[in-house]
Amino acid sequence: MRRITKIVTGLSVLAFLAACGGGVKPPEWVTKGSGAFPGDQGAVLYGVGVASKSPNIALQRKIADNRARQELAAQISTYVATFMKDFMEQHKDYFNPDAAGSDELVQFVSKSVSEATLVGSQIVDRWTDPRDGTLYSLAVLRVDDVLNQIKEKTKQAIRAQHRAVVVEKANELVKELDKAVEQKRQYESGVVQ
Repeated sequence: MRRITKIVTGLSVLAFLAACGGGVKPPEWVTKGSGAFPGDQGAVLYGVGVASKSPNIALQRKIADNRARQELAAQISTYVATFMKDFMEQHKDYFNPDAAGSDELVQFVSKSVSEATLVGSQIVDRWTDPRDGTLYSLAVLRVDDVLNQIKEKTKQAIRAQHRAVVVEKANELVKELDKAVEQKRQYESGVVQ
């Protein structure tokens, strides 16, 4: 009888753990989180996005995917603005030396903004935690792709700057030509002496 009780108790514990999600092991990328890691295709940026359970599965997926891409963007380009105000003042009381002292005020404000174009990023995996329905999305972007984006943007900026210089020089030459033509007309008409 005790043996049957132990077996029933053991099975009950196993059933309870299974019902509670005990023993659920998430994929490694869920616990590892966002970051840059070496891989078989070179260095790769990973972004992990998380969305709480929602009755609208499509919206939950979009939220998790978008948050994964935001994690990628934060790794690629983060602009940090810092402002610090430091004020110190010392005062002496020559009549009462015990009243001398100093005042100090320090204020520090920091703001971080991320902006990046994630051309070539992909959502390569998703996992739903069976315990609470939380959805995890994994976004991937190869570092080589990021470097190629930067090179291409730099080339485009140089081309645009070059075009602007060419247009400016062409406009200057046209103005000089117009001026020369006008001078020639004035000379021929006898206006210029």
